[in-house]
Amino acid sequence: MDANVRDGRRIGRRQLAARRVVIGVVFGALVLAGCSSGRGDLTSSGPGTTAVPAVTDGATSTTAATTTSTAPPTTTTTAPPTTTTTTLPVTELVEPTGPLQSGSKGKRTLALQNALKAQHYDPGEPDGRFGLKTTLSIWAFQGLHGQPQSGVVSPELEALILANPAQAMLRPALGPTHTEVDLTRQVLIVWHDGQPRLITHVSSGSGHAYCEDTKVGRACGDALTPLGVFSFYRQIQGIREAALGKLYDPVYFTGGFAVHGSPSVPDHPASHGCVRIPMSISTYFQSLVTLGEKVEVFRS
Repeated sequence: MDANVRDGRRIGRRQLAARRVVIGVVFGALVLAGCSSGRGDLTSSGPGTTAVPAVTDGATSTTAATTTSTAPPTTTTTAPPTTTTTTLPVTELVEPTGPLQSGSKGKRTLALQNALKAQHYDPGEPDGRFGLKTTLSIWAFQGLHGQPQSGVVSPELEALILANPAQAMLRPALGPTHTEVDLTRQVLIVWHDGQPRLITHVSSGSGHAYCEDTKVGRACGDALTPLGVFSFYRQIQGIREAALGKLYDPVYFTGGFAVHGSPSVPDHPASHGCVRIPMSISTYFQSLVTLGEKVEVFRS
């Protein structure tokens, strides 16, 4: 083979190889263009790796869907309007019409207490609350005015109390300064210079026979409060431990009989013979009387 033929074949082979290279480059470029998923989170790990198709709502797609995250609408909570409850003080309350009695509260009760206090009863500090002290004062007022001692204030009785009626001496012969104990009405009145200083309900001897075991032996007798004109002759501050019980701040008027404080001052005679007064009054009763002053115990 001559030199020209050999050179021609070499040139032909080179041109064919060059074409193959060009074709390979073009084909490779087309393949690489088809592998792009358009998603940065899917990458090729090398030659021949097939891109993972994007999955949207269960459908296969080679094009990634754009996901837009929408924030939930802002909810504005409107607080309900504040309700202001105004509670009137007891002294500003208005009781319903009708009788007043234990448990009543309001202006009428307050006016009642002020009127009783002005007449020298002791309903406690006027506060518009009809409690035990007010009830005890009503018992005394009812007794002195010939009414049943029920503790219930009818409109008629209310009007009478508010009229501030003057209290007359029950035993004027004893002079301007003395103490009266009416066992029928269960009332005690302390007078000083012709003016009442205290009017209170009491509980005197029950009138029943009794026999009780005491620290000094068995004591028997009749629960009677002695009648007569006496003088206060002894007083003890605080508690006196007597055979038949405790006496609070007693003021003796004859023998072992005294006017003294007690936790129990019911609406009827209930003592062994002494004259019981409310505890709240016994704390100052001794300041109202003087030893040697007359006291009369009687039935009206």
